[in-house]
Amino acid sequence: MEYIIGLILFLLGIAAGYFVAYGKEKGKNHALKEDIESLEEQKQQVQIKYTKEIEELKKNNVLDVELRKHRYEDKKNQFAKFFTLLDEFHAKSNEIFIERFGPIYSKFKENYLVDDVSTQNEAIAEFNQSMMALFGELHQEHLKLTTETNSIRLISSSVLDGLLDELTANVGEATNTAQEMLKMMASPEFLADQTILSPLQVNAEDQGQTIISIRDNIRKQMKVELDQI
Repeated sequence: MEYIIGLILFLLGIAAGYFVAYGKEKGKNHALKEDIESLEEQKQQVQIKYTKEIEELKKNNVLDVELRKHRYEDKKNQFAKFFTLLDEFHAKSNEIFIERFGPIYSKFKENYLVDDVSTQNEAIAEFNQSMMALFGELHQEHLKLTTETNSIRLISSSVLDGLLDELTANVGEATNTAQEMLKMMASPEFLADQTILSPLQVNAEDQGQTIISIRDNIRKQMKVELDQI
């Protein structure tokens, strides 16, 4: 009997040990499972976080590209408009000094050479009036160019701004020289000696070459600034 009781107690001891060990192992497994679940949750949170950050970066990058594209197009259009007005100003200058001045001057000289003071005075008055009209047209074209130049300054670098200063100054000087030439050609002194116009002609040619050089430099600088956007 004692043997049986001892055996039962032994078996109960083994069973108790097993269940204790099993409980401990189960506890470990449960803790491990919780750790794994926690790590998985953290992993998912990290993935969500970085997914959001990547999407935000993509969004910002798209916005940045669109903004740069808009700035490029806007700046390119303003630069193009500036050169269009510059070309129109030169075209108007050529029209005035080459096409329209010739007939006016021919008529003036024809009437002025008449041996009659009254006719000569009328010729001078008519010539001056015609010249004022031409200068007025030229002034309007110059004003449009100046206005657009000032608009360009709002988006230009200091380098481009300096080139625009040079262009404005030289165009102004060239315009003044051209006006002096036209006025001189209507004077009695010029009719008596046409060589007196030579210094102004040389000056006008030099100014023209300078303007062309500045214009080329402006175009190059504008290309640089567009590439930098």
